[in-house]
Amino acid sequence: MENTECPQCAEKTITTQQKLKAGKWANIYCPNCGARMCANPIVMALMYFILTWDILFFGYMAVRESSFTYTVLMIAGWLILELFIFFIPLNRMRPLKRNDN
Repeated sequence: MENTECPQCAEKTITTQQKLKAGKWANIYCPNCGARMCANPIVMALMYFILTWDILFFGYMAVRESSFTYTVLMIAGWLILELFIFFIPLNRMRPLKRNDN
């Protein structure tokens, strides 16, 4: 896949692997300008709420109904939501303050 544009320097330097790490609540850094960034936390919170609902609801239905169909639906929904994580926009963060004491 094509690299993603850095919100700080506007260069396409963010790799797919970095983008997916940002989707797991990790901070990433631009190799060009060194900017610190993360995935949009509000969108991430909504995404993980939907992911939790998917797992709980379809997991419960799979056990309650003893149906493998709900398990397949749960896994399909999970994979689709994991794919959507790639499309969450990146936000710039303030640089870390370092204590040079």
